[in-house]
Amino acid sequence: MTFTVAVWFGSLSPPSSRWRPLSPRAWTCVGMLAIPLWATWPTLALRALTIPAFECLTIAFLFGWLVLARLEKAPRTKGSSAPSAVSWVPAIACALGLSGSNAFHILATHSIPAAEANLISYLWPVEIIGLGAVLQLFKLRPRHLVGLVMGFAGAVILMGGAVSLSFTGMSLAFLSGISWALYCLFRLIWKESPARVLQRGCAISTVLCAVLHLVLEPTVTPDLGALAASAAVGIVPLAVGNLVWDEGFRRGDSQLLAVMAYATPLCSALLLTALGMESFTRGLLVGAVLIVMAGFPSHAKS
Repeated sequence: MTFTVAVWFGSLSPPSSRWRPLSPRAWTCVGMLAIPLWATWPTLALRALTIPAFECLTIAFLFGWLVLARLEKAPRTKGSSAPSAVSWVPAIACALGLSGSNAFHILATHSIPAAEANLISYLWPVEIIGLGAVLQLFKLRPRHLVGLVMGFAGAVILMGGAVSLSFTGMSLAFLSGISWALYCLFRLIWKESPARVLQRGCAISTVLCAVLHLVLEPTVTPDLGALAASAAVGIVPLAVGNLVWDEGFRRGDSQLLAVMAYATPLCSALLLTALGMESFTRGLLVGAVLIVMAGFPSHAKS
């Protein structure tokens, strides 16, 4: 099983020539798998509310690290040397993106409502497209702008459109989104895929979140359910979700994936509704339609 997963995600070489490389379209589909995986986060987080935020993230990153240690195993080759300092650069960038986006988001909710923090954080797809165009990583086309506007409008409706005037909270939420956007752009620039990028990133993030927890929060002994939910956060959205996103975003249609990322709050809302944790509303329906429609202009041929 481990071997099959590793081959699929590109961490192991195919066993024979009958294996063909995946096309960019197929890698885009792989990247889209991150959306339903990321969407499990709010549901799992509700079950882990009894644990302080950074303590929960420490547990989650720890389990993500352990899972990725299995999924990101790389074969040893003859004459391979010890990892150089440069090989740790993507891992450090990954840690800053992962822990930065989560830490800034948590700190933002201390000053502004969670709905507003989510909304501002979800500017990261716009930031990817805008900054990517400035850096000439891809050409900005009107169809992508239309898709981004529709997707963001759907997210606004889904999240309630809460607005406050806390500069501190809004700035922290913006830093949450920019942290992840900058990491995604870094992965487009740093085309090489050294082994164990996410694994090392989760390891560094575990240490960072543990330090923040010890400095900012009291330690709570979690019950079994909360501990399991925290571990599931690390396994599903953090480990597997980010693994498929990293591979799909680098090898597939990064612009389309950035737009379709707005489907994450939609999937989250639908999952919460299916589990009876949120009621089905007209806003959910309208937001869902806008987000689904956002993918069509983004995927249309120029």
